[in-house]
Amino acid sequence: MTDLPLYKAFGEAVAKRRNALGLSQAELAAKVGISRASVANIERGRQNVLLHHAYSLASALEFARVGDLLPSIPKRALAKPVTIALSDKSVGERGKAQITDLITFVLAKHTTGKGKS
Repeated sequence: MTDLPLYKAFGEAVAKRRNALGLSQAELAAKVGISRASVANIERGRQNVLLHHAYSLASALEFARVGDLLPSIPKRALAKPVTIALSDKSVGERGKAQITDLITFVLAKHTTGKGKS
């Protein structure tokens, strides 16, 4: 379990979008393949979120990118934009956007030193 602000912000984004779509926690849980209790804990920021669950949540909540669920990164965090070249041609535009968002987020945390425990 965690009480990190990152997980609270992520959980708030999940809850806000779920409510906007008119989904119950149980309905969202069924779409993602996790328990209703896990959805409740994620929404309260009390449960760490596995990477594949973050992507499943983004998809179930009808986001184009997983980054739409993540707290915003300060603009100054990265010195230059991230350019991703994928060798796998089967990755679609949505997948490319999600991968780029994830790498940008991780690099920003590493660059600013905020990812250290």
